[in-house]
Amino acid sequence: MSNLDYNTIVCFGDSLTQHGWDVSKHGWVAQLSQVYLRKLDVDNRGFSGYNSRWTLPLLPRILPTTDSEGARPRILTILLGSNDAMLPGCVHHVPIEEYRSNIESMVNMVTDPQSANYSPDTKILLITPPALGEKLYKSVGFDGRTPESVKACADVMRDIAERHSLPCVDLWTAVETQAKEIGGELDGYDKFSYDGIHLSAGGNDLLFKLVLQTIKLHYPELDPSNMPYVIPHHSDLIAAITENKDLDIAQFLSK
Repeated sequence: MSNLDYNTIVCFGDSLTQHGWDVSKHGWVAQLSQVYLRKLDVDNRGFSGYNSRWTLPLLPRILPTTDSEGARPRILTILLGSNDAMLPGCVHHVPIEEYRSNIESMVNMVTDPQSANYSPDTKILLITPPALGEKLYKSVGFDGRTPESVKACADVMRDIAERHSLPCVDLWTAVETQAKEIGGELDGYDKFSYDGIHLSAGGNDLLFKLVLQTIKLHYPELDPSNMPYVIPHHSDLIAAITENKDLDIAQFLSK
């Protein structure tokens, strides 16, 4: 713990989150970091190739305990399901009811007062996996997922959000709807993905837009435009120095 701890946004998930740092593809996590600069630190905790079974034991190690001091997550995003949706026989496959249980457990880590990681000030955003573009997926030589298996995980994520009264960023519906409107040789999914499952620049732009819209709607106090800098803007410092040339700068900056 330092003397200048920023509270955080923890982005938790699989490769769709890990690759969210990739600025060459307009990574949605990188874009989130930019709009929260000097307000909240954005921690990318995406684990490429992982499913909900494998990430479940990691989350309590990432989240602070209830009684710990210092920076705390103000927002936790959970984006999992694309690897769980691998078909039976693949090591990544997670049965749909286990997937449901794993996501429920993650939510309860934050919301259950009996949890060692209970954090009533942490707001949760559940994110559905994006719709799978089957033609694009197969065109690059991939196999093992179907549009139906991914949709099943998206449906569960949406249902858990509703049952816990949490906002859900419905990336699946957004991609599916817009891809159908675009159409074309690859059914429009190439606007949002480069291989049928991972996000391209267009997909990252869409997800970032949806996440920010959801924060503004459900958690307006965490809208970056409503949040002050942790350390005052230089114009405020200059104004204070102009008003008081003997200003104790260290004390002013510690407010």
